[in-house]
Order: sequence, then structure tokens, then C-alpha cells
Amino acid sequence: MGVGSAEAAAVSAWLAAQWAAAPETGRVGVEGTELAWRGWNLAARDRPGIVLVHGFRAHARWWDHIAPALGHGFRVVAFDLSGMGDSGRRGSYARLQHGREVAAIARAQGFDRPTVIAHSYGGVISMMHARAHPQDFGRLIVIDSMLPTDADEPHVIDERPSPMYASREAALARYALRPPGGWPHPEVLAYVAAHSLRPAAGGWEWKFDPGLMAPLNADTEWRAGLSGVTTAANFIYGDRSELLTPERLAQVPRILLRAGAPIAIPACHHHVPLEQPLALTAVLRGLLADVAPACDRRETRRLAEVV
Repeated sequence: MGVGSAEAAAVSAWLAAQWAAAPETGRVGVEGTELAWRGWNLAARDRPGIVLVHGFRAHARWWDHIAPALGHGFRVVAFDLSGMGDSGRRGSYARLQHGREVAAIARAQGFDRPTVIAHSYGGVISMMHARAHPQDFGRLIVIDSMLPTDADEPHVIDERPSPMYASREAALARYALRPPGGWPHPEVLAYVAAHSLRPAAGGWEWKFDPGLMAPLNADTEWRAGLSGVTTAANFIYGDRSELLTPERLAQVPRILLRAGAPIAIPACHHHVPLEQPLALTAVLRGLLADVAPACDRRETRRLAEVV
């Protein structure tokens, strides 16, 4: 077995071990709609909390291969935003309302000022909520989220309805990322695609609500809700991201006032959790390493006193 095949086998084994770490699951009502959540290490009540937030038209299981690796020192929860994944649908949607869902999930799990790790659209809504309610989150780790400039045209989401597919296999054959990216890991891509479908009258359809797009397109003021976030933050991006142009990347210090220097994931486009899951996991664990659980800090002080 050559070096390349040995490395591929090691990555496959790592992914299999992550997916084998079965989470707790549940549902919680938030503003009249039930949200589905998945949790790891939730019984460790002395550990700080992490909330994982997915991107637009995605779902919580985008984190299934990463969350277990974060759960050794933390309680971790991922959830489906309303109108996506296995969560309920609403009559209308708004970015600020989705941001409130992030905070509500944290409260439901008993997290006090959690770390929020959010990708793409999830980062936008988390930053907007943190700006409006800085007391709710202790830290933001934003992954390749759109940071608009004054020169940007209004961002318009494609509102075309999704087709109905005659079979599950036909739908999976059409699964594609937007933007398309370059090198999604095939096993991870297959995993998230398999959990993006649901049976419907007449065949199979994607889980997200087709009604998501219109109300979000109608909100033309959302960019004003991003500037001046005072929560401690880090910004991670793919070094070949389709969204993070140099001009947009330059907005990090304007939007995230307490952010460290942006961290580039090499050989990676926008969908960082799918293209470079091991590199992302390593970066996240490094960033989280200085957030020691309170019980560990007490033990460190005790040992120092003994010495």
C-alpha cells in the first residue's frame, strides 16, 4: 500500500470513528417551531459549552465528523436551523430570528456564554446576534462567512424551486455544493448528502424549506447588523474561498472588533468542513486549547500551591 493509499485509509478510519460516536438527540421549541439538535458529552455539566451552526440550506449533520473531536473538554451541541434539516418550518424567516435560535439552543442546554462555531450563513446570523446581544456568547469562531463590503451588490439567493426526484438515488446523483468548491472529501460529501433528503409525496426532496429564500432576499438591511461585534472572535477561511475576496477579508477587523488575525486553511474553498475536515479540526482544537474547564483550572491552581 503506497503513501497516498495509506493516508486515505487513515482518514477513512478517522471519519468512521467520528461517525461512530453516536450523539444524544432531541427537539426543543423555539418561538413556536421545534428545532432538532444533536449533542455530545452533554452529561459533563462542569464543562463549557460549544454550539455548532451550519450554513445555508445545510443541516446539523455537517458537523457529525467534527463534533466528537471537540467533545473531550466541552459539551457540544449542533442543531438544525428552522426551515432546514429535521427542524420545523416557519411561515417566514429572518436572519435575526435564526440568530435567536442559536442563543435559544445554548440556553436549552444550560450553556453559559458558550463558544459558537459557525460556518457561512451560520456565521452571519451568529455575528448579528452577538452584536445585538453581546452577553449571550463568550466567543465566536466564524468559518468562511460572507463579509460584505460597501461596494458589494445586494446578495440575492436563488429562489428557483427544488425539483422532486423519482428516487433517492436520482436525488443523490444531483447533489451539489453552492458555490461548487473544488475538493470535497468524497466520504464526507456522501454522508451529508445522504442526510439532506427526505421522502415526499411523489418522490424525494431536499429537506430545506423552499420558502426560505424570498424573505431573506427581501431583507436588504442585514449588512448593517454586522459591523462592530465586540465578542471575542476568530475568523477561519479557505485560502481559495469563492466568497472571501481580499476586499471582503479586509472587513474582519471592522466587523469583529476583537478578532485575532484570520486563519487560512490551505488548499480549501468555501466549504471548509467538507474539504479539509482534519485541518479544520486541528485548528479548532488549537483555538479551544486555552479555554480550560473550570475544574481543570482549579486543579492547576491547587497543584501550584502545593509546589
